[in-house]
Amino acid sequence: MVSYGSTWRLMFLSSGEVSLEAKLIEERGRKPRAGQLVRMLDIPADRVFGVFDNAGPTGDAASLAKACSLAATTAYGTAGPEFVRCLVAEDVGGDDVRAMVNDFIATEVPAGADGQVDRAAQRLWIIAVAGELAAEFGLTGWREGEVRNAARWALRRWIEARGGTEPDEARQAIEAVRHFIEAHGEARFDADDPDARPVPNRAGWRKGAGEERRWLILPEVWKQDICAGLDPKFVARVLADRGALAKSSDGNMRVERIAGTPKRVYVVTPRIFDGGEA
Repeated sequence: MVSYGSTWRLMFLSSGEVSLEAKLIEERGRKPRAGQLVRMLDIPADRVFGVFDNAGPTGDAASLAKACSLAATTAYGTAGPEFVRCLVAEDVGGDDVRAMVNDFIATEVPAGADGQVDRAAQRLWIIAVAGELAAEFGLTGWREGEVRNAARWALRRWIEARGGTEPDEARQAIEAVRHFIEAHGEARFDADDPDARPVPNRAGWRKGAGEERRWLILPEVWKQDICAGLDPKFVARVLADRGALAKSSDGNMRVERIAGTPKRVYVVTPRIFDGGEA
C-alpha cells in the first residue's frame, strides 16, 4: 500500500539591502519579468532603527536582540502544529479563508487596479488571516486587528514602491524609453538640419525645443536597443496611451520628413519625463 503525505505551499520572508528587481538585474543582467516581482513581493519596511524602533518591554535594543536570538534557537516547532490543530478543531475551511481574502481585496485594492495588485493583496491577506486566527486561538498575544492593519500597510507600501496599480510591464516600458533618452541626450540624435554634423551610432533625430521637442527614433533602434527584453509594440502602445508617443492615424509609427526625405519613425514627446500619466 502506498501512503501519500500531505503537501504544503509555503510562504517565506526575507530581508536584504537591495530589492529583488535590483538583485535580478545584478545577477542576470536582464530586466526581471512582472510575474517574478509578484511571486516574491518587495515591500519597503524602512524604519529609523528597523525592528528596534520598538525596543521591547525593557526599552533596550541590545536586550531585545539577545532575546530574539535566544527565542529563535530554543522555541520553535511548537506554534505551527498547534495552529493546525486549532484549525481542525474549530473547523476552519478553505471557503472561510477565501471569503476573508476576497473581502480584503474588495475593500483594500483600488478600483481598476491590475490583476498583479490583486495577486499581491491575496498573498498579504492570507498571511493576515493566518495571523488573526492564530491570535484568536491564543497563540501569539497580538491585539485584535493588529495583523490586518499590518497587511494594509504592507499592500500600500508595495503599491507605492512599484509606482502605482498599473501592470508592472507598463512601468518598465516607460522607464526603458526614458532611460535611453536620458542616457544619450543629444549624443545619438541628429538635429534635423542637413548642414549639421551627423552623430555617431545614430538612433534617430530630434526636432523642436521645450514642450515642442520630439525624438524621432528609428524602428530597429526602438526594437533592438530601447525595447530589449520587452515587447516593442506593447511599449509603443503604453506610451501612446499616455501621450508620450505621437501616433499616426494608422498605427504607432509616423512618417516624418527628415532633410526632405520621408521616414517611418517612433515619435516620443516630452510627456515621457513626467511619467506619461493620463
